[in-house]
Amino acid sequence: MGVKSYFNTWASRDNYDEVMEYLAVAETQHAPRFEFDQAPEQLRELIAVAETPRGEERSKWLNEYAERSWSVPDGEAEVLLAEDHLNAIRYVNRYLRKANAKLKQDGYLVCSFDTAQKRRAQIYSKYPRFFAGIVYFFDFLWHRVCPKLALTRRFYYLCTKKVRKVFPRPEILGRLYYCGFEVVSEQYIHDRYCVISQKKRLPHDEPHSYGPLVRLRRYGKGGKLFNVFKFRTMYAYSEYLQTYIYENNDLDVGGKFSDDYRVTEWGRFLRKTWLDELPMFINLVKGQMKLVGVRPLSQQYFNLYSEDLQQLRIKTKPGLLPPFYVDMPETLDEIQESERRYLEAYLKHPFRTDWIYFWKIIANILFRGKRSK
Repeated sequence: MGVKSYFNTWASRDNYDEVMEYLAVAETQHAPRFEFDQAPEQLRELIAVAETPRGEERSKWLNEYAERSWSVPDGEAEVLLAEDHLNAIRYVNRYLRKANAKLKQDGYLVCSFDTAQKRRAQIYSKYPRFFAGIVYFFDFLWHRVCPKLALTRRFYYLCTKKVRKVFPRPEILGRLYYCGFEVVSEQYIHDRYCVISQKKRLPHDEPHSYGPLVRLRRYGKGGKLFNVFKFRTMYAYSEYLQTYIYENNDLDVGGKFSDDYRVTEWGRFLRKTWLDELPMFINLVKGQMKLVGVRPLSQQYFNLYSEDLQQLRIKTKPGLLPPFYVDMPETLDEIQESERRYLEAYLKHPFRTDWIYFWKIIANILFRGKRSK
């Protein structure tokens, strides 16, 4: 590439409309679309108006609809429209909990927000590429990091007259599930991401943090749930999307989700190098796990297993080094058979089985380059 061509590349700007057209397809690739023939009449009318071209009349209708829907007594609303886009709401979870209380069971919440991808598109279409990267970095720190850290949160709201927080799509979806909703439709309406969700349960009451260390509920010996410690590799609140991802994504080779958009770029690096699993040594020291053993499974994954293998699994502690790295199975059935062979052998000869599996796993990882995605 010549100097002139190189300069033109870095001095160019992205085409905003083209990027948004791409995102409208890419970000909704594994998203469900609502069956509107089953929807209440007022929800169909709301979406029909929202999809009309932007204008003063459209904005007035939507604002009046939102105000009217929130005036209904608690537990009686059938369809709620968020009064503002979620980026502009300071306490998002508190707002979603309020919506949960306002709706009747199976009632619908319609909300919208600007995704992190859209924010990036705005910056890269406004500035030349060599400068846009710098602007995007500081914008990321200010609008995505500062509102979430206890040390900077108050300062952020003090300096920001109008809240403009930026959310990755998985975080908003996860917050909805955390607050008792299930997503039934996602799509871009114009250039804003619109989500339709249904109230299915009361909000979760366990606290959530943005810290680098996460606690994941997993099945252990005796079928008891315990907290597995790992470094965060997914966007915040992604753990609440496991069932949603399973329903809309296929299982990839090795039993993982294909195109799992919950995983961050940094998280992919941590997973590839196993650095994300270092905190699991805490579980090892606490006696909740052992060095070699089957993977600790979430409730959603555990329910995919056959009943007899579920009972076999809970007879022993899960391990840091799973038999997966000995057999490298590709399908869920193959994974179950691999674990069954290990567990049956372990229950007969515990020490000998773990000793043999340990050295096979080490050999496959170090000398044959076996990796899990």
